[in-house]
Amino acid sequence: MQNADWQAEIVAVEEAANTAFLNRDLARLDQLFSEELLVNSPINIVNTKPKLLELLGTGVIGHVSSSFKHELIRRDGDLVIVMGSDTVKNSPAEPTQRRRYTNIWRKEGDRWRLYVRHASVIANG
Repeated sequence: MQNADWQAEIVAVEEAANTAFLNRDLARLDQLFSEELLVNSPINIVNTKPKLLELLGTGVIGHVSSSFKHELIRRDGDLVIVMGSDTVKNSPAEPTQRRRYTNIWRKEGDRWRLYVRHASVIANG
């Protein structure tokens, strides 16, 4: 596969995951997330895929807006590392948060699935 092909696929799944999270589209996230997904979240908890989908489905977590910027996309075999920054707003009443994140996507069969995610809020100051 050409370099531009896998990079375009990663950009597409990153955008799809962001949109699905905003829309609380649990079925789409189930497709995009590896069964072995681990998320080190900004609420200082490591979540598995089932727990993350439960938290999103019950409204404990979620965003009303989100945008992101890729700073690095690097492939190592069946893994792709994406590093960047994002801004999220959890509810209309809450302030916008700036964060740093790392996503690791893994090729599972013929598709990329999110395997590991870490996001940290950038402190103001």
